[in-house]
Amino acid sequence: MNPIFAFILGVGVTGLLFLGYSMWQRIESEQRLANIIQASPIAVFVIHKDHTVMHWNKAMAELSHISAEEILGTKNHWKAFYNEERPCMADLVVDETLESVPNWYSGKFRKSGLIDDAYEATDFFPDLGEGGRWLHFTASAVRNSQGIVFAAIETLQDITDQKAAEEELIKMKKLESLVAFARKVSQDFDGLLAAMTRNIIVAKAMADKDDTIMLDCLTRAEQDGFQAKELTHKLVTFAKGGYARLKVQAVDDLLRGVAEDFFKGSDIRWTLSLPDDLRLVKIDSGQIRQAFENIARNALEAMPQGGTFSVTAENADIASDASPLKRGRYVKVSMTDSGPGIEREYLSIIFEPYFTTKTKDAGHGKGLGLAMAYGIVKNHDGLILVESEPGRGSTFHVYLPAAPA
Repeated sequence: MNPIFAFILGVGVTGLLFLGYSMWQRIESEQRLANIIQASPIAVFVIHKDHTVMHWNKAMAELSHISAEEILGTKNHWKAFYNEERPCMADLVVDETLESVPNWYSGKFRKSGLIDDAYEATDFFPDLGEGGRWLHFTASAVRNSQGIVFAAIETLQDITDQKAAEEELIKMKKLESLVAFARKVSQDFDGLLAAMTRNIIVAKAMADKDDTIMLDCLTRAEQDGFQAKELTHKLVTFAKGGYARLKVQAVDDLLRGVAEDFFKGSDIRWTLSLPDDLRLVKIDSGQIRQAFENIARNALEAMPQGGTFSVTAENADIASDASPLKRGRYVKVSMTDSGPGIEREYLSIIFEPYFTTKTKDAGHGKGLGLAMAYGIVKNHDGLILVESEPGRGSTFHVYLPAAPA
């Protein structure tokens, strides 16, 4: 054989072998990358330069309820987060149009301090799952060996529970400051009212019996003084919860009595679900009944045309320090109405004194009912949480510490 031909043939075979090995390495590398993405407990998806989905891991499928088979090769990744087509963070990164990020995520994003061409943001997605979810997400460009962007990767973490805990802690701190203020004001105001009412009573007793106008004015002032005293008592209850006479007992009859008394003769259908092994609690039954009554009254006023009101109770254990409640054993009472619901912006202030969404001429209270309920339950080392959406009713969760086993 011609030596030159043999040399060319040898180089060709070697080149083919090298090319095959390189392709095998590339396939193996891509498969390894795909396996790593799939194994990640964090939701991850990757889009190509043309915005088609290249990777959609199991965690992403679980979060979005969209399978990889439905989404791979399409440009429909936006459907996981929005009800109409719009760019995700990864789309802006892969297009290298980072200057437009504020247009879509104004006030919700920041540039990553770890790597270039990466952004992170936190946002609420109302169309994701039932009731919406809070997500913390990051997006970063993927470059080839020449430094050219050919893809973008986005990771997402569901922080809904963490966000709820943070909001609850903020709300509790805010309420604690209000409690301290109300305690001081109510004490001073109560003393002034007591002195004023006594003077009115004395003046009424000494007034000329024939001076009907004076007697009428003093009687009205006396009545106003008693109403003011009652109002002060409500503020004291919010601030201190009132003096509690604790006794170990069950909440079964308490809840049944509240439902029967409040909705008897109304167009509201109520149900009560209590397990046989429900724990006992150490409570002042009069105060806790008042707290339950205030929640029931709130539901009654929210459903003037009738509706449903369900009460369920269960044993609950708090084992996390992230919870606003102390670790321990609790009884959780959930009271759900089918009323109009509460706007999200009001959920953080619903337990503040004098907050109400009802009009002044509606014939309802002054916005102290839920504040009193909160103060009473807090004084029992418990907690009230609320879940609500407009058009879907409201649920108040009352946590009461269980009595020692």
